[in-house]
Amino acid sequence: MLSEFALARAGWRRSAAVAEARPPLLECFGIRSLDQLRRDYLEVARHALRRDRYTFGLSSYSLLRPELSVPTYLGFMRSDGLAPIYNLFDRHGGARHYSQRVTRRWQRDFRGGRLSYDEHNGTDLVCPIGTPLCAAAPGIVVLHRDRFLRGGMTVAVDHGHGVITQYTHCARAVAAVGQRVARGDTVALSGAAGIDLVNFVPLVPPHIHFMVWVDGVPSDPFLAAGEAPRPGIWLDGNDPRPSGPLAEDPAATPFSPVDREALWRVADGCRDDQINAEIDRCKSDLTQLAALIEDASFHDEFAFAAELRLQNLRGPLTDDRLAAAMQIRLTLPLPSAHYCGAYCADFRGSAPANGG
Repeated sequence: MLSEFALARAGWRRSAAVAEARPPLLECFGIRSLDQLRRDYLEVARHALRRDRYTFGLSSYSLLRPELSVPTYLGFMRSDGLAPIYNLFDRHGGARHYSQRVTRRWQRDFRGGRLSYDEHNGTDLVCPIGTPLCAAAPGIVVLHRDRFLRGGMTVAVDHGHGVITQYTHCARAVAAVGQRVARGDTVALSGAAGIDLVNFVPLVPPHIHFMVWVDGVPSDPFLAAGEAPRPGIWLDGNDPRPSGPLAEDPAATPFSPVDREALWRVADGCRDDQINAEIDRCKSDLTQLAALIEDASFHDEFAFAAELRLQNLRGPLTDDRLAAAMQIRLTLPLPSAHYCGAYCADFRGSAPANGG
């Protein structure tokens, strides 16, 4: 058993950010019932045998990081206040497909490195279960989606002009759908929810899968060397830092536009009963429905014909909308009272997130 003294010598301290009333353990892992587990694992078994989804291989074992996971499960964070980045956005396939593979063959991160896995479409920030997750920019909560086979509880915040952020593997949503949030407001509590974490407890570190969408396409908040700026990147270049409200933040964030014709075309083309039930629950709120369809048509691509995937549900990108979207800059979705930044937790040593 690791002692607190040994962890302190290794650069860890007990996190004071963790909520005092941490959710029950099963909720932290996104487990709602035994019937749900049985149904979901049967689905995994079927597709694993076909090798079309839930693909594992020898390369997957490099994702087991006990040196990160064990202290974090014990409620510790880095003493320097930096959140380890467990995986970066896969520049090879992260914006094109999602088949729930966890192989490491073709992946490349923004630096040209390998701190990612195939088709990974977000930034994984390691944090103890129960850590408050903060809005990365002002916005409106537009979606709660709870799917064990896709990371458990997910909360989505609309920052306007087609830019949406998602917070996945949550133990519990805190901010309600429709609630306006300022930069730094708590939207959820972190967990280790979803089949990908549950299968490998305690060797995969609990983390927040932080994802950026721009007009329905996953986007990397980091910029490669020489890459032009775009909507939804970090406020401080490639050095993500936490923050509360900023003077330049808008007083009120508009909902992102919705192309009703495109939205209903994709929604009506869904061929999965469970997702159709989610669609039925959102039909009265087009902003919520658009966020759901963007997520489902990408992450549950099996449920939609190929021509319906990655459709722009936000209408034409006018010069005015692009200019407004370019102003949306993100801060670290972790509490500023406890975290000062993040670093790339590569397999050989550590480096600042900007690679410098």
